[in-house]
Amino acid sequence: MKKIILLLLLVSTKSVLAQGDREITYGIFGGGIYSKMSNISGAVISSPIYEGYTLKEEGKFGGTGGVFINWKYPYAKVSIQTEISYSGQSTDLNYEDIKGLKYKMTFGYSYINVGAQFKYYPVDGFYVGFGPYISFNIASDNIKYTSNAQEIFADSGVYFEPDANVQKVLKESFTGKNYFSGIFSLGYEFNSNLSVGARYTLGLTDAMATEENGHRYIENKNKINSISLIIGYSFDFDDLANF
Repeated sequence: MKKIILLLLLVSTKSVLAQGDREITYGIFGGGIYSKMSNISGAVISSPIYEGYTLKEEGKFGGTGGVFINWKYPYAKVSIQTEISYSGQSTDLNYEDIKGLKYKMTFGYSYINVGAQFKYYPVDGFYVGFGPYISFNIASDNIKYTSNAQEIFADSGVYFEPDANVQKVLKESFTGKNYFSGIFSLGYEFNSNLSVGARYTLGLTDAMATEENGHRYIENKNKINSISLIIGYSFDFDDLANF
């Protein structure tokens, strides 16, 4: 009798849970990211002081990877995914003038990203998603400077600061900041637990601060936008681990 009652309880419990069934998975992901910080040229040269030069910002490729937990509700065709990830996001500022002088400033920031996204599955496997993220800068002074000044003006008698000195000034003048962003994603989750996806990240807050300095560097809004392609693999929790 006790076994029959226990069996009935198990069956009834299972049927109730089926009405609010959910699939909880965890996993890893990694891939490539292309990012660019805006308005760096305006911070370095606030207004043109002479003619005959170009100043161009160029985005760079980097790597990204992390871990996630995904709460999926198949009956509603939605899921909520939380994650922690690392990303390397750099931007080059390239200068060239008619006298042949060239220099490059590389703002090579790295981040730990924490966030969540709401995912909707219009068809089985395919999803679109969006959500908020915060990125914590873990390399806030990683700025590199290289130029050909010593090479082309060595015999001219014109003095140019060594690259190491200029780099030191840049590190003291600019500081990478934590920033908020919004993510828009789409992807496909295979039955084999493998997934592929693409993301666009829109920077919402300033990602770099200009410190007080005597070099005409100014404070402005520098936001980071990025595109990433990722591959992921998920693992299922067993019944006892579903919480």
